[in-house]
Amino acid sequence: MNRIRPAELHAISHGLVAGLLKSGFVKAKAEQALLERRVSELINDTFEKAQALEAEAEKLAAAHSREMFGMDQRRVIQGILERLARERDFPL
Repeated sequence: MNRIRPAELHAISHGLVAGLLKSGFVKAKAEQALLERRVSELINDTFEKAQALEAEAEKLAAAHSREMFGMDQRRVIQGILERLARERDFPL
C-alpha cells in the first residue's frame, strides 16, 4: 500500500471540509483550518491502521506458507486481510 503524500492529504481534507460546510450539511464549531487538520489526522490514522493490518496479514500468510504451497500468495494474503478486517470491524 502506498503512503499518501501530504499535499494529497491536504487537498482531500480541504475539499471534504469545504464541501460539507458549503452544502450546509455541517455547521462548524471551529475554524475550517482546524477541521481540515483533524480530518487529515483521521485519514492518515486510517491509512496507518490499514498498512498495519496488511503487514499482519502478510506475516500470518508467511507463517503458514508451507500449508499453502501452490496457492496464489496474493489471494491468500487478501483473504487473511479481509478476515482480520471483519473481525476488527475495520472497513477496507
